[in-house]
Amino acid sequence: MSIKNVGILSVVAFAFAAIFLTIIVNMGTGVKAPKRKPAPAIESIHGKLVIDSVDNLRVGNHKIVLCGVAFTKPRPLLAMMTEAARRDFQGLPLTCKPVGKGTPCDGNVASKFGGAIVVQCLTPDGKDLAAKLAENGILCGQPVQAGSTYKSCQ
Repeated sequence: MSIKNVGILSVVAFAFAAIFLTIIVNMGTGVKAPKRKPAPAIESIHGKLVIDSVDNLRVGNHKIVLCGVAFTKPRPLLAMMTEAARRDFQGLPLTCKPVGKGTPCDGNVASKFGGAIVVQCLTPDGKDLAAKLAENGILCGQPVQAGSTYKSCQ
């Protein structure tokens, strides 16, 4: 086979491939993804606090992240801080409102973090759980999220 024939064959093969790809792309599958209904917005969460770890909290059946505070201490202190939080707050009934519903973090953080809902939780006497955890030195205020609302560890 001569070089001229190989060149012509290559051009024809390339044109065939381009036309074939164009037809397939334009055809589509005809199957459309079902429309997802947006999840109903959560107005508030009520339930008892379950502390698996200070960075793994649950209220009711919801995994939560407290807005404006975080565990930023050295990792070896995690178990000790978790034990202190459990001793003082485990089982405490809470009412939590998601970010966007009037929390100190509105406009500064997303409403979800991983699989958790970002919230501000209040105790039955109206005290902010994040403020209590920050005052006790268990969690640290995050000024980027909530300004000076919560005590920083610095």
